[in-house]
Amino acid sequence: MQNSRSTFALILSAFFLIPATILGTGAGCSTFTPRPLPDCQTAIGVPGPEDFVLDPTTGRGRRPRLLISSQDRRQKDPNGEMLMPGKIFAMDIDGAGAMNPRELSFKGRDDYPFHPHGMDLVQAPTGLLLYVVNHALTDTHCIEIFRVEKDELVFVNRLQSSLLIHPNDLAALPDGQIYISNDRTGKGLLANLCDLFAFGCGSVTHFSPAENIWRIVAEDISFANGVEVKDDRLYVAATRGEGIHVYQRDPIGGWISGQVDFWEVGSGVDNLMWENETTLNVAAHPDIFAFLDHASDKDELAPGDVYRIDITTGQATQIYADDGSQMSAPATALVYNNRMYISGVFEPEIVSCAAP
Repeated sequence: MQNSRSTFALILSAFFLIPATILGTGAGCSTFTPRPLPDCQTAIGVPGPEDFVLDPTTGRGRRPRLLISSQDRRQKDPNGEMLMPGKIFAMDIDGAGAMNPRELSFKGRDDYPFHPHGMDLVQAPTGLLLYVVNHALTDTHCIEIFRVEKDELVFVNRLQSSLLIHPNDLAALPDGQIYISNDRTGKGLLANLCDLFAFGCGSVTHFSPAENIWRIVAEDISFANGVEVKDDRLYVAATRGEGIHVYQRDPIGGWISGQVDFWEVGSGVDNLMWENETTLNVAAHPDIFAFLDHASDKDELAPGDVYRIDITTGQATQIYADDGSQMSAPATALVYNNRMYISGVFEPEIVSCAAP
């Protein structure tokens, strides 16, 4: 893995006439220190479970569960379009049948292509709503909204805008406001260069249902990824920036008045999840070239780690680290009820371990 990663970086440095040190050729698994957790078990059968949300609903035969965004991202046609349709799975995480994923059916949805990415779940006046980023086609993206029932997702709406440039994740609010991260703003070579060299090409789009207006509210983010909102703050993970941007927001209108902080994590942060009122969980990619190798070859391992972020101080504490043998390229992590759940970008697995 070290050799393939270094070779890839050296080829890029030669092609673009950029010093190899900028591409991180010295970084590798030899410097990675594992931080394992005990009592781990693995659920299989969910292709590419890149994101999930916690559905804590109980009663009437329902238990706390994860709703999981599932997409096989490796199988593509010659034009780069994903071949396999995406799905949403539910997995109970408590009681009998826990860690046994099952596919949820759609009700009232048409045959529009469905390739899910980031998700959020919100208790709205009209019910429990699941918001999903859908990469319908390579250059066609939308937000789909479903009402969550026990065993099915009832289609509610599909939102489209030219400002959904390349959406990655989203945070939805009970009043219908949405913040969506665009991990890039260009296409082709420009987008690849932005991703590779950590240029600030990412942004955040805001949708106001009261005004029916879409607008860019934050820019210059190095691969904008996970998004969360709390009160008058917006939190945006910058994967290539290896940290979390914190913005001041107007809770009513949704406007962003400026960045108030940046919390350095030191790893390629991905999705953000609330562990409690003052703590965010974030999975991260400490080696971007190992991630790229893993994206094209499942046999190449990609290390990952998980952090707790104290939002009162911005302090990041590593609570899990793996060289990729247990979980390659982890994208989402959540500590809930003394267990930690981790899912990855590509492999059809979800890992649950005793929480630290």
